[in-house]
Amino acid sequence: MYKTLMRPILDHLDSEKWHKNVKELLHYSEHSSATLKALEIFANCGSRVKDEKLHVNLAGIEFENPLIVGAGWDKTGRAVEALHRIGFAGVEVGSVLEKPQYGNPKPRQHMINSEVCLNWLGFNSPGMQKVSENLSKYKNSNIPIGISLGINKNIKGKDAPRSHAVVAEKLYDLASYFAINVSSPNTPGLRKLQNRKKLEEIVSAVLGVVSENETKKPIFVKIAPELTFDQIDDVIDLVLDKSIAGIIATNSTNNSEIRAKYGEHWLKKPGGLSGNDYEYKKLSTKIISHIYKQAGKKLEIMGVGGVNDTESAIEKLRAGAKALQIVTGLRGEGLSVAGKINKGVLKFIQTNGLKDISELIGN
Repeated sequence: MYKTLMRPILDHLDSEKWHKNVKELLHYSEHSSATLKALEIFANCGSRVKDEKLHVNLAGIEFENPLIVGAGWDKTGRAVEALHRIGFAGVEVGSVLEKPQYGNPKPRQHMINSEVCLNWLGFNSPGMQKVSENLSKYKNSNIPIGISLGINKNIKGKDAPRSHAVVAEKLYDLASYFAINVSSPNTPGLRKLQNRKKLEEIVSAVLGVVSENETKKPIFVKIAPELTFDQIDDVIDLVLDKSIAGIIATNSTNNSEIRAKYGEHWLKKPGGLSGNDYEYKKLSTKIISHIYKQAGKKLEIMGVGGVNDTESAIEKLRAGAKALQIVTGLRGEGLSVAGKINKGVLKFIQTNGLKDISELIGN
C-alpha cells in the first residue's frame, strides 16, 4: 500500500520537510502505549519479529536483531522508542554537534527517484544539550542507542579531537556506543580528518572520555566509500592498534560516475548519494568484504549502503557485517522495512538449516 499510494505522493513533496513530519508523527506516537502498539501492529503486520536466531552481540551490546536506524534519520533523538517498535533493534542518533547548527542552505535533500536520495544537509543539529534532553526519556528503555559524533563547521582541524570528546562526555550516560563520523561529504574539509594522524588524535580524545568512566562504551569509525583499500587498511590498523570496536562502512557517496547516471542536473548538485543504487550498494559491500578479509573477527563491522530488503541485507551479512544500518531504505520501503527484512532473514536461516545469524556473517 505504501509503494502504490503514499510513495508516489511523497515523490512530489519536499523531502526534508516530510522526513521531519514523519519523525514527529513517530515522536507523538510515543505519548501512549496504545498508539505505540498500534504503530507496531501497522508496521509489522502484527508483532515485531523476536527470535533468538536473529540475536546479535555487537561489541558487547545485545541487539535483538541486526537492524539499526543509521545516523541521519533521527538527528535529534526524538523517535527512538517508535523506531524500535517498527522493528529496529537500535537507533544511531545524530550526528550530534557541540553547538546548534543550521546546516547548509535549503533545499538540501532531494529524492532523485523513489529509492535514491541526494542530501546536502551539512550536519544540521540542535546541539548536544538539546539531544541530551531528548534522549533522557529513553535512559531506562534498554534500547541500544548509538551516538554519531560530528563537529561544527567552524571547528578547526586541530580542535576536532576536543570537540568530539566534549560531545561524547555530555552524552556518555545515554549512549550504548559512539560513532566517529569524519566521512560525511557535506561539510567542507571533514573527510580530511580520515587521515591516519588526524583520525588517531580524535579516537584518542574519545578514548580518553571512555577511560574516565567506569562503564566502557564501544567506539566505531564511520568511513567514506571513496577511500582506497590502502586508506581503509590504515583505518583498520588504527582500530586494531587502539583496540576500539570497529568500522561502519560506508557513508553516502559523492562519486561522480554514480551521480552522472541520473543526469547533468544531479551531477552538478552538491551532496552525498544514498539508497537503492546498484553501484553504490556494490561499492559499500565491496568495502565491507575487504575489511572482513583483512581483519576477520578482530573488529566489528556495521554495514550501511542500500540495505532495503532481505537480499541486500543478506549480501552485506555474508560480506562480513555483523549489524546493518538503514536510513534511505525507510523512505524507499516505508515503515515496514525492518519487519520485512527481519522476517526474510529469519526465513533464510531456517530454510538453509543454519543455527543462527552468526553462520551468515562472512560466509
